Amino acid sequence: MPMTTSTRSTHRFSYFLLSLFLALSSCDLRTPQSCFTVFQDRPDQLSGFVITENGLANRAGSPLYWSRCPAGMRLSDPNTCSGIPLLLSFDQAIEYARDISEKSDQHIRLPSIEELDDITENSCINPSLNTNVFPAATTDNYWTSEQHSFRDNLACTVYTYQGLASCLEVKSTEHPFMLVIERDIF
Repeated sequence: MPMTTSTRSTHRFSYFLLSLFLALSSCDLRTPQSCFTVFQDRPDQLSGFVITENGLANRAGSPLYWSRCPAGMRLSDPNTCSGIPLLLSFDQAIEYARDISEKSDQHIRLPSIEELDDITENSCINPSLNTNVFPAATTDNYWTSEQHSFRDNLACTVYTYQGLASCLEVKSTEHPFMLVIERDIF
């Protein structure tokens, strides 16, 4: 007995629903955990960083030493930052890093997008940074050292909720920023 159009439509719809169910059942729709929650009970988990005696964070083989607190804050004990993070425009943040670099005779600067991406945690969010290494990490747009390729009034930030970069931030907007010290590897 041949299938009627109605029967074929019913079968197609059933196959569609089955396919949709199988596709969705393989997706993990859970929201990732907060990095605060992930790292709070695991103080020894440092995501490959070594904490130096002077409170900087470094990954083996990397010439970059990260300030563990955003600019304007100070590391007050092994896992606490005190003070208030500076919120500066892009040009002010670049100048701030340049001034500190000159006064300290060290190569201090804002990190690049790629460098901030390298420290971003992919398994947790809000903020997407290891809070054992960066104890005052907040969810915000952090300035990077990079600017928009074609538009002089725009610069790049990394949004630490998930670690996504954007080069569409107006330079006059005030944001926090991290600092890195670049040292020679011997």
